[in-house]
Amino acid sequence: MGHPWKKQVRGGLLALACLAAFTGCGGQQTTSYTVPQKTQALLDRTDTPDAIDRELAKRFTATQKAARKLVQKQGDTITVTHKYGTTVMPKNPRRIVVIRLEDLTEVLGVPVVGANYNDRSYLYQGLKAKNVTPISVNDDSKTINYEEVQSLQPDLILLRDSFDQSVYDKLSRIAPTAAFNIRKEETALLALAMALDEEKQGQDRLRQFYRTVKDDRLKLHEALGNKKVAFLRIMNREVRLYPYSRNDINRFMYDLLDLKPPQMVLEADASKTNNAISLERLPDLDADYLLVSTGYGASSGETGSIAREKYKKLQQDALWQLIPAVREGHVHEVDALIWNAHGIIAKERAMEEIVEAWGNK
Repeated sequence: MGHPWKKQVRGGLLALACLAAFTGCGGQQTTSYTVPQKTQALLDRTDTPDAIDRELAKRFTATQKAARKLVQKQGDTITVTHKYGTTVMPKNPRRIVVIRLEDLTEVLGVPVVGANYNDRSYLYQGLKAKNVTPISVNDDSKTINYEEVQSLQPDLILLRDSFDQSVYDKLSRIAPTAAFNIRKEETALLALAMALDEEKQGQDRLRQFYRTVKDDRLKLHEALGNKKVAFLRIMNREVRLYPYSRNDINRFMYDLLDLKPPQMVLEADASKTNNAISLERLPDLDADYLLVSTGYGASSGETGSIAREKYKKLQQDALWQLIPAVREGHVHEVDALIWNAHGIIAKERAMEEIVEAWGNK
């Protein structure tokens, strides 16, 4: 039996009828959506150099305040508060193992002896050149190869806070372990720098990041104006339309770069689901520019080959052709290894991708 979206009702007729009547293809009228006040304030921002400077200065202050809630310094003792408890940082650690915070340690130039990376990682070349020992992580069981960690005789372990408490407890028996939330990479950058007693270095690097944000935002504003931009992720079993502010993979597009979202992207913010979108709704996606991801992160067991084949078939579908961005040739496939990663370097490279695609016109 073929998929329902492959049946002959195609030709775009059903989809166009639904679009014209502002109804879903199930026949029910689409409910009106009221944009929350906080979201509307973001949509109303101004993309002038002075306005961006004020916005990013305020953001820097708020990020610094958040980081200082996580890291306290009394005399020469530094304590980190995190998901698992508190950690007193060792003084002048020399043998640091980092697990899933490699982006931030590379940003700060932290010398590490072991890290979780493989040859699919965007950080692979840099870590390999430094002879950093790879540490294995089993994503199915959410466990770490503790023997590999132990063999490196670390005096500090830096951990992403996405693991179970038991993982943290086991690592803490090997060496003091501090955890950080890299999904909030700006706060994590400053907090990690403070924890390592390198606060100024962290501040300087965050300001550098914001300068990149400003430059890229100005280029994109000049090139795109108020054209609407959306992000679709093609997965093995579904297609997802990512929301305006609720997903840390693409939130920077709107939060930092102030790209303008289609109505469906705003509505996705209120969704309680994983934002999967039916193919029949694609014509309703009023995007002038479209970013598409067809793969998975470096730590995933999925290679993305199934998703890429799915995307090839999707591109031949009549419903796909009805998206404004597709009709105008404004579709860019992004590097999934970068976009599914978290960190300052990852965000800088993702922004660079968008600018290279559309910001230099």
